[in-house]
Amino acid sequence: MAACHFKSRKKIYMKIVFAFILGNILSIYAFSQKKSDKNSVEFSFGRIAFGTGDFFGYGANIEYTRRLSTDKVFLKHFSLGIELSFDDGNEQPKVINPTLQEFFDNWYYSTTNIVLTPKIRYHPFNKTFAKGFNISGGLSVGYTNQNFERQSTYIYDSVSQMSVRRSYLGYINRVMFGYRIIAAYEYLITKNVLLGIRMDFDNYNGDTNTLLGGKIGYCF
Repeated sequence: MAACHFKSRKKIYMKIVFAFILGNILSIYAFSQKKSDKNSVEFSFGRIAFGTGDFFGYGANIEYTRRLSTDKVFLKHFSLGIELSFDDGNEQPKVINPTLQEFFDNWYYSTTNIVLTPKIRYHPFNKTFAKGFNISGGLSVGYTNQNFERQSTYIYDSVSQMSVRRSYLGYINRVMFGYRIIAAYEYLITKNVLLGIRMDFDNYNGDTNTLLGGKIGYCF
């Protein structure tokens, strides 16, 4: 008898917990529907060119953005946000049996950047399909790890008839400062999910990089 009582109370508790979880999910959904397009979390990934196309790599960014207002005429054009970025790229020359042409044309360089950028975003248009276009920018602070070829020597062994590239490397590990400017276009494919493209121009400690990538985000 006591066991049956326990089972019925357990069922009641399970129903209460289920109702509580369901109520919270529905309330969050209703809130996000009401406040849609005011806040967003976005992830982007793309191809990055380091320097003036000296070598290439990949960049990934995650950002949080909050629209300042959805009803005031002036403020509705602006958003504030913060972005964390990861950049990685390298150029790897042929080491064993490079031809003279390959020896002179290629060199070794590797870089990895982690950057934090508080940003302000400007939306020039708030109507029609053009409202997805925006420009943003901000000052950046981050850390870079770079390995590069200071000097290289072409060595040829006439006995084995094998050539080898011998490299002398240099290293840079330092904090860096700069700025980032972004032009982007976003489109809400559902009430909350957006897709878009972006083009970045970065300058860190005088080194310029450009990125072209796609993005996906969630608005709430």
